[in-house]
Amino acid sequence: MSKRLSPIFEIFEKQHTEAKAIFLELIKRMKSKKAIELLGKISFLELFSELMSSVHAGNEELQQDLFADFRPLQKNLRKIYHHKLVEISLEERRKQTGKNFNRFSKQLDQYKKELYTKTYDQIVGSTFEHWSEFYDMALASSKGLKPLMLNSGVNRQMQQELEVFHLDQNGVLGTQKLKEIYYSIRRIIILENILVQLGFNSIFPQETHDEINDLKDKLKVWYKNHLTLQALSYLLSSEQEPSDKYVQWAKDLSRQKKSLSSAAEQQAKTVFEKLLV
Repeated sequence: MSKRLSPIFEIFEKQHTEAKAIFLELIKRMKSKKAIELLGKISFLELFSELMSSVHAGNEELQQDLFADFRPLQKNLRKIYHHKLVEISLEERRKQTGKNFNRFSKQLDQYKKELYTKTYDQIVGSTFEHWSEFYDMALASSKGLKPLMLNSGVNRQMQQELEVFHLDQNGVLGTQKLKEIYYSIRRIIILENILVQLGFNSIFPQETHDEINDLKDKLKVWYKNHLTLQALSYLLSSEQEPSDKYVQWAKDLSRQKKSLSSAAEQQAKTVFEKLLV
């Protein structure tokens, strides 16, 4: 008698199908919007693979790291996402000041060209075999799963995310930690959504969910500021006599980063108190 297929496979299959469709679109043409969409889908597949490893702890056959083939692509897609955030900051600064930042724009365009070419070659040069392998392993991993196994697996994954926060709670949350929190918060949201789609109760109440989403949005603003300051600092380091508009922008970004970091840190600690109860 064949094992019953868990409903979690339907959740995976939808994300996998959509990810592969976007992947095929990018073969025709590299576009930042589609690349960022694919990053979101692939990040879900990464979390799903970790969840299945957690559920099948002790079963070596079902604990293969099939996501390994996707990591190089994920890395470049994340760089495209970062670049897009900096482009948005540049456009906001142009509108705010009425000034052009041609040297910075040229630097971004050159980096974009190199990054998009590298990512496109990576996509075109890859095979569909790892997509099929991932699908087959997800199918095998989703058979015979009882609701309690899935619930326990999600909770273990959630605890792994929260353990990182627990270590950060008592000290100052620097740039690296805030970045980690930004990505972990997004993973927590996905895990909660999986639970709900499977028919389980949400781990956290709606009020806490609202605060988690608010923290995520604030951290995105902080992250955009951080990435822009990083890129602008790189430009300034190569300029012997940078123009005042660049120096002033860097000063404004530095001042904003301190304010955003402080606000994000305070809110993060408030959210942690509720998540770590």
